[in-house]
Amino acid sequence: MNSKLPMTVVHSEDSEALQHRLSSALALGARLNVVERISSTNAVLKESAADSHECFLLAREQTAGVGRRGGIWQSPPSGNLYLSYCVHSDQPIDVLSRWPLGVAVTLAEHLHKAFGIDCQIKWPNDLYLQGQKCGGILLETVHLSAGKCAVVVGVGINIVSYPSFEALQRPATCLNDHVETDLDLASVAEVTMAALSEACRLSDAEVKTLLSIAWPPRDFLNGKKVYLEALGADFGIARGLSPEGGLQIEFSGKLETLYSGEVSLGHVESERA
Repeated sequence: MNSKLPMTVVHSEDSEALQHRLSSALALGARLNVVERISSTNAVLKESAADSHECFLLAREQTAGVGRRGGIWQSPPSGNLYLSYCVHSDQPIDVLSRWPLGVAVTLAEHLHKAFGIDCQIKWPNDLYLQGQKCGGILLETVHLSAGKCAVVVGVGINIVSYPSFEALQRPATCLNDHVETDLDLASVAEVTMAALSEACRLSDAEVKTLLSIAWPPRDFLNGKKVYLEALGADFGIARGLSPEGGLQIEFSGKLETLYSGEVSLGHVESERA
């Protein structure tokens, strides 16, 4: 949108001030650390996973941010969101495999309620606005004792800037290109923290119900031609989620289900939007 009110320059606040501003939004028992600069919020929380139950870590800049499948997540000190959350769980891995989907839907719902932003989700957990990537979610686990594990959920959201098409090899955007009044880091962080706390408290039955209701209207891939090298095929048609959270792909009239791997739109994503 072209007509905007002046932006609140939150990224000029120091980390202590930002932490103070966000602390009132913490759920009971949760902790928050805000730092100016760090290698990767996910990597640091994984290192301290045993002692980081219900801990948020927010950085204003990452020097080694990581996306899905080891890709680089560009993290300049521009006012974008780089946030991770650690929570301990005794859920089996097949249940945890649905958590990224549940987090993505919950976050999309919270962003819509708070800011009127209507994100779609590219399976399993990338956020898109008007066909352009604006955020991503990375879930990693660390084995703990007594059958428990630490789940570290990282969220990156482009608020005020985004990588070039050449750097990302797909169209990208930021939230402030889609709102009348620019958003600041603190307001988006507050909404994201609430979404993560809520999503990680859901039972598996609640996640499945949420996905059955809220995923279809936000499904970015549904009905689109997609390329999936992992299945040894050329192009197929995305046909939504399976009951267990896999991506259903139609090849020659038959459905295949993918539970991991990279899905691209092939030549579609290589074109400028």
